[in-house]
Amino acid sequence: MHEDTVNDPTDKGTLRPNAKPLQQKGDVFYPMKLPYFDHQICLPKDASPDDPITLFTLYYTPEIIDWIVEKTNLYNRYIKDDALPRARGKEWWPTCAGEIYTYFAIRIYMTINVQNEISDYWDIKENTPKHDIVNRMSRDRFQELHIRVRIAGSEAIGPYQKA
Repeated sequence: MHEDTVNDPTDKGTLRPNAKPLQQKGDVFYPMKLPYFDHQICLPKDASPDDPITLFTLYYTPEIIDWIVEKTNLYNRYIKDDALPRARGKEWWPTCAGEIYTYFAIRIYMTINVQNEISDYWDIKENTPKHDIVNRMSRDRFQELHIRVRIAGSEAIGPYQKA
């Protein structure tokens, strides 16, 4: 660790300059000059930086996925028009952890392989790219999960509280 830096108390992998805040005011911005230091990746001993699944599960633990499943299944989506008996929202069935993992995998895939429309990923016409996600989840189910997936329920407090 560089001598002019300290560990961030909220994240042991982040270093902060060991300097007092400036007391001056002005109308010109001068970026802070940071000393060069070698970065260090702090992973658990059993985690490999080359294994994307392990890295994903460091952030989305099975407990967090179960929490998302619970909050998603508790979310009530109200259909505005009762004249639509086949509305997608009326045909909801509860999700499970495996389906949430698949949903997240598809979302990650969509950031790597960008298409113009969500429906383009499920397009099976000639001369269009073929995406394996067609075999993993239907477009209607993906879109319904996209609407319903919840991290916090109605009991959320603070900035995430429903008005």
